[in-house]
Amino acid sequence: MNKIYLALTLGAVMAACSSESASEANKNNAENGNFDKVSVVTGTLEDARDGKTYKTVTIKDQTWMAENLNYAVDNSSCVEGDSENCETYGRLYTWIAAMDSATTGCGYAVVCDLADSIAQPKVQGICPEGWHIPTDSDWDILIEVTGDEDHAAQALKSKEGWTRDAGEDTYKFNVLPTGYRGEKGDYTQPETATFWASTEFIQTTSNTDMYPTGKYSKNACARYMDRDISVKHRSYDKKTARSIRCIKD
Repeated sequence: MNKIYLALTLGAVMAACSSESASEANKNNAENGNFDKVSVVTGTLEDARDGKTYKTVTIKDQTWMAENLNYAVDNSSCVEGDSENCETYGRLYTWIAAMDSATTGCGYAVVCDLADSIAQPKVQGICPEGWHIPTDSDWDILIEVTGDEDHAAQALKSKEGWTRDAGEDTYKFNVLPTGYRGEKGDYTQPETATFWASTEFIQTTSNTDMYPTGKYSKNACARYMDRDISVKHRSYDKKTARSIRCIKD
């Protein structure tokens, strides 16, 4: 996935991250309710840092956490601020908190350029050793394997937890509705789920006094699901707090 360099001036409206289309065969399968019959292997991961154990799932060539990360760091919180919700939904993280020490010297507005468009380096961030924050390309692969952007949420969302339009959980990925935490600390859109990618949404500006490189980034890419069967590819303010699914190196 090539990063997006959109020629905009400061103050312009952020555009959504773009995505490559899935194969026509996958689209046809999804429209007919027939998702790819790929191998799905479940397992577990123990986080040595705090002893928490997570379900995992291998979908074709990728191994993902099948639960949201629940590792406590600054600028993370439980849904609705209730500690009991962390056990069910994991924690919500600002993008900078999720990237952890990888954002030293960068972060909000200042471009980190972590997810290189060619090498796509693995950024561990707050994930356990041997795992990393998924890049945009990692998400692209998962979405293509599980249908396409227009249909994959049906296969990835959990059968329970949604008050309407629950998923089939075809691949044991178990996406639950968590909502997100806004910049001011408010919790909103409970019937949604959003997952950060390590890939930033990069914009260009003529204001080189503020940004000498002529580039800035206040948003990062993410995947968003709601009361729909599609997985939406968007960018969100780095100061908002959203879920993390780690992927194995």
